[in-house]
Amino acid sequence: MYSNIMRKYTPKRLNRFIRRHRLSLIIIGAALIASAGFTYWYHDVKAAEITTIQAESTKKAAEMDKKITILKAEAAAKKVAAEKAAAEKKAAEEAAAKEAARLAALQTEDTTAPINAASCNASTSHNNPNSLDVVVNKKHCMQPLNFVPGDLVTSRGATLSAKAMTGFNALMTAADAAGQSISITSSFRSYSSQVSTYSYWVNTSGVAGADTYSARAGYSEHQTGLAFDVSANGCVLDCFGTTSQYAWMQANAAAYGFVQRYYAGSEATTGYKAEEWHYRYVGVAVAQDMVSRGIKTLEQYWGVTGGDYF
Repeated sequence: MYSNIMRKYTPKRLNRFIRRHRLSLIIIGAALIASAGFTYWYHDVKAAEITTIQAESTKKAAEMDKKITILKAEAAAKKVAAEKAAAEKKAAEEAAAKEAARLAALQTEDTTAPINAASCNASTSHNNPNSLDVVVNKKHCMQPLNFVPGDLVTSRGATLSAKAMTGFNALMTAADAAGQSISITSSFRSYSSQVSTYSYWVNTSGVAGADTYSARAGYSEHQTGLAFDVSANGCVLDCFGTTSQYAWMQANAAAYGFVQRYYAGSEATTGYKAEEWHYRYVGVAVAQDMVSRGIKTLEQYWGVTGGDYF
């Protein structure tokens, strides 16, 4: 068959065929070349699209993994925060319950046994422990001796009579705002607590020494719930008088109803040496009146006797 075809398409005839159909052959060749080129182009484009899609899918998967990780971390953090809040709430409730029990125990102490007023009071005025004008010093003991205020409350490290607490909280807030934060080292002390406190200082300084700066049980202002002691930046007792917080207290305490109870130079009147750290609530009007009149002691202001025990 091949030989028949070759005999039919001699070179002469083939050349004639090519000349006659040259344009068609060119068109067919161009079409074949274009088709091949398009095929290669289409393959490359699709391959690029596939690569892009794969890259985008990988990116989206990574972003989704990241979001899932963040959501898991947030959920874990929320769980930890909730557990912490629950623990803090429980601790606060337990602390509040303990404090309530402590205050209840204090307020149920036997306060019904009065003592002979003549044995520790030289005056019949300013001796009501429930009044803001009460004076407690070496000449005026508590009546009854183991009195406990019936309105004790605790805030910001101090246990005080409710009559003094509003002024106290305002004072502490103002000190914080002025950058003069103070700490409370002592506030209300019961009769039994003062027994221990005075005994400690007697063991340290002897009776004569202790009596210059520590009250005997039943003779302490702390028992009224109207007094507190302060410190600042680790400076306690005499050191507090060297701090900027002391200067701030001197300038501002009266505006909140508090006065420094014991000043240098007033030992013969108060019975105690200076205590820059000891403040007593007397109410805003009295405190500011004392400051404006330059009166340093409650004994002088209210005309009550003071000095030593005997």
